[in-house]
Amino acid sequence: MKILLQFFRIFTGALFIFSGSVKLIDPVGTQIKMEEYFEVFAQAFHPFFEHFVAFALPIAVIMCVAEVVMGFALLLFYKMRINMWLFLLLMIFFTFLTGYTAMALYAKEHQETGFAGWFASFAGVASPAEINAVSDCGCFGDFIKLRPWESFLKDLILMVPTLFLFWNRKKLESEFKESVNVTGMVLSLGLSCFVAWHAIEHLPMFDFRPYKVGANIKKNMEPSEPLRYVYFMERNGETKEFTEYPTDTTWKFKTMEVANPDAKPKITDYSLWNDEGDFTQQSFEGNKLFLIIRKADKVDPKDLKKVASLFNNMAKLGSMKIECSVITGSDAKSMELLRHEAQLAVPYYYGDGTVLKTIMRSNAGLWMLKYGEVKGKWHLNDCPDIHEVIESLK
Repeated sequence: MKILLQFFRIFTGALFIFSGSVKLIDPVGTQIKMEEYFEVFAQAFHPFFEHFVAFALPIAVIMCVAEVVMGFALLLFYKMRINMWLFLLLMIFFTFLTGYTAMALYAKEHQETGFAGWFASFAGVASPAEINAVSDCGCFGDFIKLRPWESFLKDLILMVPTLFLFWNRKKLESEFKESVNVTGMVLSLGLSCFVAWHAIEHLPMFDFRPYKVGANIKKNMEPSEPLRYVYFMERNGETKEFTEYPTDTTWKFKTMEVANPDAKPKITDYSLWNDEGDFTQQSFEGNKLFLIIRKADKVDPKDLKKVASLFNNMAKLGSMKIECSVITGSDAKSMELLRHEAQLAVPYYYGDGTVLKTIMRSNAGLWMLKYGEVKGKWHLNDCPDIHEVIESLK
């Protein structure tokens, strides 16, 4: 019993530290996921949840820091009775979240009228077709992508050691001096806050997204191998799977799935355009330095002075041609106003706001492409000089 208790303590504490850490590396990514959940809950439960969208980033940071600190508290036996109550409540919340995600998404994809459909309807959605489901819970950020049912199963399994530890919380007494416990907790809290601050004010220390430095955008827009499909057909109340579309017309199409989902393109929604047309393919030609501005009205023109100077210097380069432009998710009026005030004499293109937030976690930031391969990324606070840009291309 004692060995099992200690194993569950170490395993659960370490898992929480790992889960919180991979999200703390990229708190803006967790913010995006929280915004998705708040929007879904506003639709499914009550419009009140829309108010939380504006506070998604601080909520994301607090939640991730809490995961790490609670994990260390479990390893250090710190305030075990209080900590185990927090663990239990957090696990109940996570299990509901992943369970809702899994069932709602399944009901939407399969037009389910069984338990999953009932669950979705219970959540306040009129029919499965109307469910605005979250496709990924973001439990481990972008480091490990879990399918909804995998996330739900993971939380159900994790509830076993959580309940066991909670039931035996009075037996978990500290084996360390109080000064050791306090020092460990202060260090874990301070380090967690620093990592989150650094990622927000600069860029994540580690980038696991398909737009990271070294990634080939054009290649990531293609499947890694030919996609295979499974067709679900129905006849006389019977549902059957086919690896090839049946020629027998008595079978009626119900739905279809990709048999090898890992081969899907990593990027499916990257595109650039302006009033003249689509410029996606042109962005893969030659050397391109993009200033990504997701929301023009949220950027102070004074903060773009270094960028404007960099762009002017780029225009004077003779040996190496680097085209400079802007990608924005804002409307033309806001962008024109910002260009004028910041003196950005370069063309601009439109891009999807969610995609731009995935490419660049800051508003704004610089993104360097060389024939579609990402050669550099810089937060606006770390605007490079012309030598750094040229060096990135080498």
